[in-house]
Amino acid sequence: MRLKAFAVRQWGGGRAFTIYVTALPAALLVERCRIDRWTPENPEGYQRPPDERRLGWRRGSALRYLLRELGCFPTSILLNIRGELHFEEEWIEEPLIFGELHIEDDEPLWVIDGQHRVEALRRAIERNPIYGDYPLIVSIMRLPDRFDELLLFYIVNRRQRSVPTDLAYRHLQSMLLKRGVEWLYDLEGGRGVRLALAAEVVDHLNSSELSPWRGRIRRIGEERREEHIIHDRPLIRSIAPILKKRIFEGLSIGELAELLIDYWRALNRLYPEAFIQPQRYTLLGTPGIFALHMLFPSIYVRCARRGVVDEEEMLKVLSALLEETPEHPQPEFREPLTMDFWSKEHGPVIALSTSLKTIRALYHGLLKKIQLVEGETNSLDNL
Repeated sequence: MRLKAFAVRQWGGGRAFTIYVTALPAALLVERCRIDRWTPENPEGYQRPPDERRLGWRRGSALRYLLRELGCFPTSILLNIRGELHFEEEWIEEPLIFGELHIEDDEPLWVIDGQHRVEALRRAIERNPIYGDYPLIVSIMRLPDRFDELLLFYIVNRRQRSVPTDLAYRHLQSMLLKRGVEWLYDLEGGRGVRLALAAEVVDHLNSSELSPWRGRIRRIGEERREEHIIHDRPLIRSIAPILKKRIFEGLSIGELAELLIDYWRALNRLYPEAFIQPQRYTLLGTPGIFALHMLFPSIYVRCARRGVVDEEEMLKVLSALLEETPEHPQPEFREPLTMDFWSKEHGPVIALSTSLKTIRALYHGLLKKIQLVEGETNSLDNL
């Protein structure tokens, strides 16, 4: 494939880049493009499946825009060549270099940004072949390492527009595994590092043979199965703050994951019905997940003070939730917190709401109950 193109040379972060700007007919782009999607089997991918809401006939969809509205795509589609390309310069007038771009006929065009526009054009061509000649502005780069594609996708979409957060967490995880903590910290700060590490913990929970979560967490790109209880996003979000606690400094991700597995095994023994029929209770939904992960450091501290941190000791501490605490300042927590407390049918609002304010109140209610049963006069929870 030979294309007339402008070359623009840019630099930053100690690297130089050349971007080739040209136009391609839609039919050629549709035929040659490839999408590298993230799935559990392809964790180095970075795209997600196209959103059908952006491709139907609803107002704001790319297809409606193309066929019924303005129909102009003034921003370029960003493509990458992982293999070889050649550029023959014809004239130079800084900052532009004009010439001919040579791309091998069997070389895929990897779409970094613009998959919905490409898919809209694919469907438009099916409706009316005239759209096969629609000229699209494209920017082409040569990045042999697909990680650089992922990073560019993340920067373009996450910072300038938006990429769904569950996919962004997987991007952060890939960056962590590829470049390490220091590099990721420099790019996205402490929160980005914690979210990446939390994604690693969630994968441990989902894969360990000892975990009550094994195979029950639905990751992005996975087909829904009967055994799935929850998406990975709330688990990642609720585990990330645990990594800020100084009591866990020095623990590896594997060690923290094992502690959380023990914790959830203890909860499984305390509330087995929630794991048998999770759809009936909020304990394994957003309210329970977030509140119980907020509670986890306090349970860990109590076990550590007793000299043993394992499933049995955690169960002993958590069993306080099944005790009466008539002096509790919140009426909902005075009776034993049986499965009725977590029931979607009969439970109090504080155990049902998904608002962060109410979830924090739920956590504080659980913690206060344990403190009352333990007879604590001084808090152990300044972590």
